[in-house]
Amino acid sequence: MSDVILRVDNVTKNFSVRRPGRGGRSQIQAVGGVSFEIRRGETLGIVGESGCGKSTLARCIVQLLPVTSGTVEFNGSPLTGLSRRQLRPHRREMQLVFQDPFASLNPRRTVADIVAEPLRVHRFGTRSEIEARVRELFTLVGLDVNSLVRYPHEFSGGQRQRIGIARSLALNPQLVVADEPVSALDVSVQAQVLNLMAELQEKLGLTYLFIAHDLGVVRHVSDRVGVMYLGELVEMGPADPLYDAPLHPYTEALLSVAPELDDGRARTRERIVISGDVPDPADKPSGCAFHPRCPVAQDRCRIEKPSLIHAGDGRLVACHFPRRR
Repeated sequence: MSDVILRVDNVTKNFSVRRPGRGGRSQIQAVGGVSFEIRRGETLGIVGESGCGKSTLARCIVQLLPVTSGTVEFNGSPLTGLSRRQLRPHRREMQLVFQDPFASLNPRRTVADIVAEPLRVHRFGTRSEIEARVRELFTLVGLDVNSLVRYPHEFSGGQRQRIGIARSLALNPQLVVADEPVSALDVSVQAQVLNLMAELQEKLGLTYLFIAHDLGVVRHVSDRVGVMYLGELVEMGPADPLYDAPLHPYTEALLSVAPELDDGRARTRERIVISGDVPDPADKPSGCAFHPRCPVAQDRCRIEKPSLIHAGDGRLVACHFPRRR
């Protein structure tokens, strides 16, 4: 069996939207030609500003959204273009943890019913076997089985996210796509949920695609990190080298404004302020999409779009003038 569990090849997702005051409709490219691989047992983190296409990419991977072009392969089998019936066996093996732990849980159902739903849909077993599996899952994520009769609003935010994680693990998936799973939680609760996910990965042999905008969280949980800007990957590589010596000016700017531990020492990075606003996705700049805000942009950047190329030591960067390590 191949060591690669997920292969995303040149995935693009466009949305057709009406343009107020302009008449007609136009295409907005939310994800533009993203490619990467994830190996079994690793955690790949995807980071970027809000609106860069991270969540859309996650939904394309698990086929909640059809891709406009490109392919997604899971365990060597293509997922793109399959019908709902053809996708059914693959859905057992890949699950999604949503960002909002309250909105993703049906408020009219008990948490026991919520966690049991995927087991019933996929005909896991008898009623007693399903009930036993639900109790097992609650224990696994650190919740009291006596609370199974309660409703989502009776739990805290961190507990609700644990319920969402339990539901995602019900069918023993191989891949879990976590879409900003701790961004709606308090900092102390974030640490508890992240530690839980790490324990579950070690215990169950899970593979994670972890999406977030918090740079510190992504570094803490990820083996490799990909940085997205305006729907495209601009840099990818092992977590520590990428954070210690970013190659792309956008990555460097993001890291320069990330909070650092105040231990009495001076900041190790010079703060870089990115000028201007994020361009309109419906009217992307020519050449490199980052060039209107880039502090080192040159004429070539305005004309020629850079490709994501190898920069040695497992690093990839899409920049004509990458920073020196």
